[in-house]
Amino acid sequence: MNKKNWMNLPNLLTSIRILLVPVLLAAFFGSPKDRQLPSLIIFLVAGLTDCIDGYIARKFNQITSLGKILDPIAD
Repeated sequence: MNKKNWMNLPNLLTSIRILLVPVLLAAFFGSPKDRQLPSLIIFLVAGLTDCIDGYIARKFNQITSLGKILDPIAD
């Protein structure tokens, strides 16, 4: 894929990870009952997307300038 293409799969996954932050906070600080499992699932999904986006970006040479900015923000 062309390096100038700013929205590729790794960048989409990174964007999803950024969007999961308020969802995680709402789940974690929401109702005291039954908040641990949803928070854990959201956290694990975010961690999985981090691994997958890094793998895809390196494996298929889809590293972009936008990704270099977004990934540290999402981390």
